[in-house]
Amino acid sequence: MILARLSRAIREQNWFAVVLEFVIVIAGVVIGFQVSQWANERAAEARRAAALERLHDEAEQIVAYHHQHVDLHERMNALRTEAIERLIANDWADADRRDMAQGLNSVGILPAAFPPRSVYDELINNGEFAEIGSPELRSAIGHYHSQLTFLQAQIDYIRMRTEDPLAAGQAGARVVYVPDTIRERRWEFDYEILSRDEAFIQRLLLGNNSQRAVTDWTRATLEAAQAMCDALAEETGRPCEPPSAEDAQ
Repeated sequence: MILARLSRAIREQNWFAVVLEFVIVIAGVVIGFQVSQWANERAAEARRAAALERLHDEAEQIVAYHHQHVDLHERMNALRTEAIERLIANDWADADRRDMAQGLNSVGILPAAFPPRSVYDELINNGEFAEIGSPELRSAIGHYHSQLTFLQAQIDYIRMRTEDPLAAGQAGARVVYVPDTIRERRWEFDYEILSRDEAFIQRLLLGNNSQRAVTDWTRATLEAAQAMCDALAEETGRPCEPPSAEDAQ
C-alpha cells in the first residue's frame, strides 16, 4: 500500500507526497524499534528482579549453612579444650567420657565448605551477574565468594599438611564395631595411656590449633555471607531471615 502510493507520487513528481511517505515509513520503523526495545527491557528487568529474589533465598540458606558450621566448630573446640586440659593434668574425675571422645575424635575431622551456590553459578555462567543489582551488592557477593574460596583452600591445605593424631596404631585409641549405627564403629580411648603419651599430646595440640584457625575462617565467611544477605535485602525489600537449624532439617 505504501509502496504503491510512493511509486505513484514519484511518477507524478509529487515530491511532498514522496517525503511524507518516507517520513511515515521511518516513523513506523522507529516506533516499532522503540516498542520492541521497551518490551525487551521490561523482560530483562523482570529476569533481573527474579534473579535477585532467587539470590536472596540462596543467601539465606548460605547464612544458615555457615552458622551451623560455626556452631559445630565452637562446640567441638570446647570439648577438645577440656579433653586436652584433662590429658595434660591426667585428671578424669567427673569427666563425661562420651564428650571427651567426641572432642578427641573431632581433631581429625575437617568437612569441606560447600554451601548452596547454584543461582550464583548460573548467573556467572550466563554472563548475567554484571547486570544484577548495584555495584555495592555485586561487591558484597564477590567478597563472600572470595572468602569462601579462601576457606576451602585453607581446609584443603590443612588436610594435606596435618597429621591425624588418631592415626592407626595410636596406643590408647582403638575403633570398635558398633552395629545398627550409621558408620558401625566408635572410638574408644584409654585416657591414662594417652595422658602419658607426650607425642600424642603434641599432635593433638597442633590439630587443635588448625581446627581453631578453621573456626576463625569459617566465622569470617559467615560474616561475609551475612553482609551479602543484608545487601540483597536492601535490593529486594525483604528482610534477611535465614532458616533456623530446626527449619533446615
